[in-house]
Amino acid sequence: MKRHANLLCLGAAVALLNACAPAVNAPEPVFPIPEKKQVDWQKMETYAFVHFGLNTFNDREWGYGDSDPATFNPVKLDCEQWVKTFVAAGMKGVILTAKHHDGFCLWPTGLTEYCIRNTPYKDGKGDIVRDLSEACKKYGIKFAVYLSPWDRHQANYGTPEYVDYFYRQLYELLTNYGPVFEIWFDGANGGDGWYGGAKDSRTINRKTYYDYARAYEMIDKFQPQAVVFSDGGPGCRWV
Repeated sequence: MKRHANLLCLGAAVALLNACAPAVNAPEPVFPIPEKKQVDWQKMETYAFVHFGLNTFNDREWGYGDSDPATFNPVKLDCEQWVKTFVAAGMKGVILTAKHHDGFCLWPTGLTEYCIRNTPYKDGKGDIVRDLSEACKKYGIKFAVYLSPWDRHQANYGTPEYVDYFYRQLYELLTNYGPVFEIWFDGANGGDGWYGGAKDSRTINRKTYYDYARAYEMIDKFQPQAVVFSDGGPGCRWV
């Protein structure tokens, strides 16, 4: 009985102290603070990154833009097998290199002949961006795309016309494949390539050439939940 009485006295004392304590306001936020979609992105913790394309079959890390599309024919490719592996590993999503610096597109874009449409894979009827996005929906993980701003294949890279081409590519990816959780723009921009069949080197102003404000506006319109990766953000960036 004495022990119970002591516990009651202690409880009353704590209640009294709490009642007498001055109210403490939460500290003001230190700006910048993350957007909700950035917090959601952090909560994903781990996701996969699939770098797959012509380079895979030509022993290159970065394609030069001159590899023959006929070398791309992954007859045993199974995007569902990829996604089941990611799910088993506890990953929450996957990002796919829809186009790397070599300019080759893993979807049947109507904007360039340098794409999966002109390969032996599925007799030119393949669409790996669609296959992977559908597999992600089926197994309950998120999907995202990587679109290289640099294009070592396009003859007009470095001109205003190429920027329009780039944004038409982005529009296709944002509007044809369902929700995406991230858009990845790489930081490698300009240099040597096989631009339209001519070995050349192109220099651009990476801060102004692509007019990234246009990209952010397009993403906010069609995929407002998506976080944007680039060297300087604005959604996420290299650590």
